Amino acid sequence: MPAICLGGFAHEPQAAPTPWGHFKQRFVAPSGRVVDNGNAGISHSEGQAWGMLLATIHDDRPTFERIFRWTRANLAIRGDRLLAWRFRPVGGVDDINSATDADIFHAWALLRAEERWPGEGYRAMALAIAQDIIRVSCRQIDGRVVLMPGAWGFDHGNHLVLNPSYYVFPALEALAAAHPHPAWPALIAEGERLMLEARHGRWSLPADWVVLRRRGGAVEPEPVRGDRFGDDAVRLPIYLVWSGRWRSPLVQRVGAFWEDAAHPYQPAWVTLSDNRIAPYSANLGHAAIRRLVQPGGAVGQAVAGAANDQGYYSSSLALLAAAAAAEAPGRGSARLAALRP
Repeated sequence: MPAICLGGFAHEPQAAPTPWGHFKQRFVAPSGRVVDNGNAGISHSEGQAWGMLLATIHDDRPTFERIFRWTRANLAIRGDRLLAWRFRPVGGVDDINSATDADIFHAWALLRAEERWPGEGYRAMALAIAQDIIRVSCRQIDGRVVLMPGAWGFDHGNHLVLNPSYYVFPALEALAAAHPHPAWPALIAEGERLMLEARHGRWSLPADWVVLRRRGGAVEPEPVRGDRFGDDAVRLPIYLVWSGRWRSPLVQRVGAFWEDAAHPYQPAWVTLSDNRIAPYSANLGHAAIRRLVQPGGAVGQAVAGAANDQGYYSSSLALLAAAAAAEAPGRGSARLAALRP
């Protein structure tokens, strides 16, 4: 193919970036800060941990190290091994509470980094984080061992507020293998139980946030931000499929909801108290998850379609769905080769 002449200089045509390449260009600053452009440009521990994990999956050591260094310098400031959850572009960290799913992803990313690039001490860091997740973020209630969403703010005396999507099954299993402790199998079993109890509404879908009451009682949607299957709960099929739980009733129910012929489009959310669907369609990240739960769904095509997605969260979901498709036990021979930079 001939070179293109622009302004007197010859330029070879540039190949379109892969989805991971696009994500890096748009959302990873040169410093290693992962920018959530849908949330006032903040950074958070979840985004940093996802970026580190995705870099290991795509064998991208320079990007991993950039994100890792920024994360350690700016979010590892709590006094334990967990991360402060929110960093604002003006003012820096303004909330040092932890976000437990981010800490789980952070530890998992470090374990995977040790496997890819051994000798940097990543495993020791992961084990220290795992120890503090158990110490700070686990709670016993009526014989159940549950994951608190953060170090504080979710225990309201007579009830706990929980987020089912914080049970990242493949990561919990990796931590259990690397850091044997009776809390891990208890958490995994409790997560599977919570997946079933958190389903509500016409389509039996999981709530974004739930209330677990002391001394028994049903698991109910949290009334302020939990009365919907939306951007939190939509992550659950990724984690279930990724860990080989693709036959889970929850995965089947989510798939049935998305394939309901009564919907004129794939709804972005549904409220569980009145079964009202969103008046607009889901983003491309949700579409990739839909492909993931379909038998024989071509997740790679959906992710390729998200290569020009302008939203941090949607792009993240698409890349995580692609990773789940590639690595899930019993899901065929899906590959990430076409997605590598």
